[in-house]
Amino acid sequence: MIDRKQQSVELLKLLGEDTAEAVLSHMPEEYAAKIRSQIQGNPAQGMRTKQKRALLNDFEWFFEFALKSSPHNLNVFDDDAAAQEEQEAEENEKKIRLTGNAMKDLQLLSIHQLSGALETEQPRTIAILLNNVPPELAANVLSLFPDELREDVARQLSREQNAPQVLVERISRATVQRGATLPSGPQDRRDHADRLSEVLRAVPKSYRRAMMEAIEEEDADLSAALMKKLYRFADIVSLDPQAVQQVLGEIDGTTLTTAMFGAEQEIVDTIMGNLSRRARLTIEEELQFITRVPESKVTSARETVSELIAKIDQEGE
Repeated sequence: MIDRKQQSVELLKLLGEDTAEAVLSHMPEEYAAKIRSQIQGNPAQGMRTKQKRALLNDFEWFFEFALKSSPHNLNVFDDDAAAQEEQEAEENEKKIRLTGNAMKDLQLLSIHQLSGALETEQPRTIAILLNNVPPELAANVLSLFPDELREDVARQLSREQNAPQVLVERISRATVQRGATLPSGPQDRRDHADRLSEVLRAVPKSYRRAMMEAIEEEDADLSAALMKKLYRFADIVSLDPQAVQQVLGEIDGTTLTTAMFGAEQEIVDTIMGNLSRRARLTIEEELQFITRVPESKVTSARETVSELIAKIDQEGE
């Protein structure tokens, strides 16, 4: 069975030379030298699927920690940084000191606490409350809801709300009590596949294939979901010109134009720079006349490009 020291060695290999050196620089020199020696030595025997999975879970934990930490707090060996993190955690756990006025107490909650508390309510209940708070606050809360819930609440808001004040106050009190127990910061809405895809995107390509094979052996459905999340439309800017031209050669003009609508200039420049003069002029003309494209169509077109990027990238490994 692989021990913790060997797991550390394998994780540091996955993180890449630069990151590994940054981590080792914070370790006692003698211990770091031993780890460095193992990293640079001969590759270890092949790991079993379960071992790879365990290693991947460890790496995911490390990555999650890094994402939740601000840049100046990433040094886990810094006592001051650790103390600051602990203090912030304690402050987030403090209960809100209520005034007894339910409507005023609502505004003591952070926008994330308020939206989080309301997400568990029925759309009509949410609409009653939002109809009785300042418009700006209502708009901010709605902006944090999942799309489906936001649309359901909007339908309720379109109807006239004549709820008795006692009901509004009761909803307000329940919302404040629930919200006061929630973290003041934004929720992490990513599912397991979303988080794991972020991990895999950070892993050097030379290791990614073996990790994906290990995941596929254990969970084929998760592997398929990861493949859809692993590659993105914006990745086209990181491809070499030949790969970009391969992608463009397998996609029709309408889909490409739709995908480019509202895209960042760097992406547009990359695509335009790899098209023939005639194709470039045609797309430029089409983009000038397009004023609005449904978001669902743009998303679908970009997913098509992402799938082609994945295909070509996998074939090139």
